[in-house]
Amino acid sequence: MGAPPVSHHGIRAWALRRLRADLGNWRLLLVRTLTSAVAVVLTVSLLPGLSFHDWRHGDFLLVGVVFGLLVALVKPMLHFAALRYVVVSYGLVLVGVNVLLLWLLSVLLGHLIHASGLPPIVAGGVIVGVIGVLLDTIAGATPPVLDRPGEPGRAHE
Repeated sequence: MGAPPVSHHGIRAWALRRLRADLGNWRLLLVRTLTSAVAVVLTVSLLPGLSFHDWRHGDFLLVGVVFGLLVALVKPMLHFAALRYVVVSYGLVLVGVNVLLLWLLSVLLGHLIHASGLPPIVAGGVIVGVIGVLLDTIAGATPPVLDRPGEPGRAHE
């Protein structure tokens, strides 16, 4: 996609193109769904204050699909909506987006996931974000930091 232009209007257009490209790529959607599923199950398993209720083997798939779809479909829109606040808050808005997604998951699947208050959800948002970035990087679901012109396999604009 290349680097965004300097003006704020150019950044908005670049972000919209990027959002459309990400949502239209079904392989990327699948990989992000799977990595998000693993991230949320690891977070809930490791963090005291977040727990599973009546956990069965098939519930991993349900939790993973719901959270993965939230991350793949809702998270890019929340990132776009909060784009102007990311730099000002030194990235804390991104943690807030993860917290919101984890809270939304506990609301949607309240019969499976229980949070004992706000501090575990905030800590869970941080941990889900870190684990998610690590897994996305390992799986190759993150875009390159710098597109190099002339690199084989890259489309040029």
